[in-house]
Amino acid sequence: MDFKNKIIIHLKRYDKFCFLDGNNSHDKYSSFDYLAAFDLKIEYKQTNNPFEGLKQFFKKNNDWMFGYFSYDLKNDIEELESKNIDNIHFPKIHFFIPQYIFIVRDNELKIIYNNQIEEPAVDDLFELISNIEIGQGFNFNNEIKTKISKEDYFSAIKSIKKNIQLGDIYEMNFCQEFYIENPDVNPFSLFLKLNEYAKSPFSAFYRYNDSFCICSSPERFIKKKGKKIISQPIKGTSPRFDNFSQDELSKNSLLNSEKDFSENVMIVDLVRNDLSITAATGSVYVEELAKLYSYKNVHHLISTVVSEIAENINPIDVIKNSFPMGSMTGAPKLRSMELIENYEKSYRGIYSGSIGYFTPEMDFDFNVVIRSLLYNQKSNYLSFMVGGAITIESDAKSEYQECLVKAKSILDILNDEK
Repeated sequence: MDFKNKIIIHLKRYDKFCFLDGNNSHDKYSSFDYLAAFDLKIEYKQTNNPFEGLKQFFKKNNDWMFGYFSYDLKNDIEELESKNIDNIHFPKIHFFIPQYIFIVRDNELKIIYNNQIEEPAVDDLFELISNIEIGQGFNFNNEIKTKISKEDYFSAIKSIKKNIQLGDIYEMNFCQEFYIENPDVNPFSLFLKLNEYAKSPFSAFYRYNDSFCICSSPERFIKKKGKKIISQPIKGTSPRFDNFSQDELSKNSLLNSEKDFSENVMIVDLVRNDLSITAATGSVYVEELAKLYSYKNVHHLISTVVSEIAENINPIDVIKNSFPMGSMTGAPKLRSMELIENYEKSYRGIYSGSIGYFTPEMDFDFNVVIRSLLYNQKSNYLSFMVGGAITIESDAKSEYQECLVKAKSILDILNDEK
């Protein structure tokens, strides 16, 4: 077993941790191969005025911070509400400063630790992790259920298209939940297996007490490096095939899809608008538009929108003014979020939120929480959600099929398939 997996198993000792894995993607903006933050020193989970509170928390501590923003922080940004039941019970926001950070890049390990910890203790920890042996996996035979039937899904798509025809929205991201009650699973084994299967560039494993997020995301939400801001929305998905000819056909079909391209452009316009609020004048531009990226199981169309942060702007406000990400809401964003609450049957929570980190220099990098298993250990409830962008051109059967393509990595893991 490699050192990365040993670190993951070591995290069992902690009630709160964050593990981020780029899976050797090495995109031009990546900062590490993988990292682990654990052994909590201090935490933040303020729900009243959470973004302003986070600014004060960082100002007071000025250190590495790891955590997440849940989708339902929308209610603190806009006059919105969340009506559906939360079965996973992550707080709306959580950040922590760890005692230890293990960062690996190009097979080199860097350990950052609290200055009150003596170096021999760090050596002992490294030795402990190096000698870990992983246990057995899991057997999974539970029934996978949905909160919305196929027929109700088709009906919802029809109604959403009516909203588009009426001019309420141009596009809306519509999600459905798959769930399992009382599964016999180990969240650590699940993450190891899902991460090995999907090898996604923005994978994350996050624990908050009994709540686990097991994430194999392909999408970056937003990154800050110095004064530069980078956002990389995804719109457009097609499956990979072992057969070269089939795979090329799938790739070319995606590249030539007018629907996927138009969806991508709509979200790019939304992202440009979001970034312009905190950007230096004239600094927002599209670096890549609907470029094809191929991963282990899917092809995606990804755009890259960049800007330069304006003077006297707090970096946390860049996130707040872009959140939730347009790829998971629709356009216009506010009306889309209102309609999402009417049509969806599940509480999103950390799903379609964002996991990542801040550096002491106030740089940051956050993913989009998609392709993720959410698990509550106490209630023994396992869930995952998938969705797609609905436009006037959407075909209900095709949208449903795209949801299944996106869910395939997770469904294969749950059915114990390779």
